[in-house]
Amino acid sequence: MMSSNSEVANDMIDTNKKYLIWNNKGGVGKTFLTYNLAVEYAITHDHEDVVVIDACPQSNVSEIILGGNGVGEENLNQLRERNTTIAGYIKERFSNSPLSRLGNESSYFVKADSVNPKMPKNLYLLPGDVDLDICSRLIAHIGSSPVKEAWKKSRSLLIDLIASFEADKAISDRPKTFFIDCNPSFASYTELGVVASNRVIIPCTADAASIRGIKNLVKLIYGVSIDSSEQDEMFLDFNKEAKQSKIEFPRLHLFVQNRSRTNESDAAKAFKSHAEEIKRITTELLKTHPHLFTDDQLDDRVKHVKDGNTLAAIINHEGCPLSTLQHKSYTIYGMATQANKAQIDALETDVNAVVNCI
Repeated sequence: MMSSNSEVANDMIDTNKKYLIWNNKGGVGKTFLTYNLAVEYAITHDHEDVVVIDACPQSNVSEIILGGNGVGEENLNQLRERNTTIAGYIKERFSNSPLSRLGNESSYFVKADSVNPKMPKNLYLLPGDVDLDICSRLIAHIGSSPVKEAWKKSRSLLIDLIASFEADKAISDRPKTFFIDCNPSFASYTELGVVASNRVIIPCTADAASIRGIKNLVKLIYGVSIDSSEQDEMFLDFNKEAKQSKIEFPRLHLFVQNRSRTNESDAAKAFKSHAEEIKRITTELLKTHPHLFTDDQLDDRVKHVKDGNTLAAIINHEGCPLSTLQHKSYTIYGMATQANKAQIDALETDVNAVVNCI
C-alpha cells in the first residue's frame, strides 16, 4: 500500500537534521563555525532548505548573514523593530498564546538572499535578538504555570517555530537542515535549542576552560558526569525536567576543535596535551555511553578547523560565503586587508571536511 503525501511529508520532517552548535564556554568560535557550516552546506546541498536559528542575544551570525558589519546590523535592527525575530516570537506568544501556537510561525523566518544577495538561495534565517535575555524570564513564567505540561510547552517554543516552517508548503516540501547557534550560558532560551535539536556539534579549543565547558555540557544535558561517579544535583534541573516531560535528548555528533597557530614551544605542548584530553573524553564517552551519540558511522568524532584569523574578519565584514573569497585585498573600515589563497584553501578544506560529516 502506498503512503499518502501527508505521511511522506511527516516522515521527511521526522528525519530532518537539527544541529545544536553549543559549548558551555565562550570564545570557542561557535558563531563563525555555525555560519561557515550552514552556508557551505547550503551551497553543496541546493536540493535542501538550510535554516540558521540565531538563539544568541549577541546575534552575530544574523548580522553576517544579513550583510556583514554595519549593513547586517542595520538590516537586523529593522527586523527587530518589526518584531520578526526569535525574541519577537517569544514575546508575542507570552502576550497572546503562551501554551499554543499562534499560526504565523513561519513568517518569522527570513529568506537570506532577499536581504543579502551574496547568500545561497536556499538559506533561511530565524534572526537573533538582544531581547532574548529578557525572554528568559518570560519562558520561566510560562513554565511555572499550574497548567499541565507547562514546563514542556514553555521549552517547546522553538519546536513550534521549526515544525511550522517544516510544514509550510508555501516555502517548500524539500528536506530541511537546521543549525542552531546558542549562547555559551545555559539560559532558558538555550534550553529551547537543546529541546528542538536532534544532534549536537560541540565547538572547542585546546584549553582547560573549553574542556570544562564540554564536561558541563554533558552534565547539563544528559546528567552524566565525566571522570566522576558523583552527580552534582544543582546542575541537573533541566535534565530532570526533560526526563519527566519525556523529551528526547539530542545525540552528540561531532567535536570540532578550532586550532591554535602558535609556534611557542610551551604553548605548543599545552595545546597538544589539551587536544589529547578532548580526544580522550570523546573516546571514553563513546565507550561508556554510546547511546549519547548519533548512529552515523564516522571515522573520527573529533574534527579540526583552523582559526579564521584575517579571513574571519573579512567574512564578518563582507557577509559573504567562505568559498567565494578571492586572493585579493579587501577594505575593512578603510584598511586594506589581504585574503591569502593558501589560507582560504586551508580553511575551506577543514570546513568542507566537517560539512561532509553532516
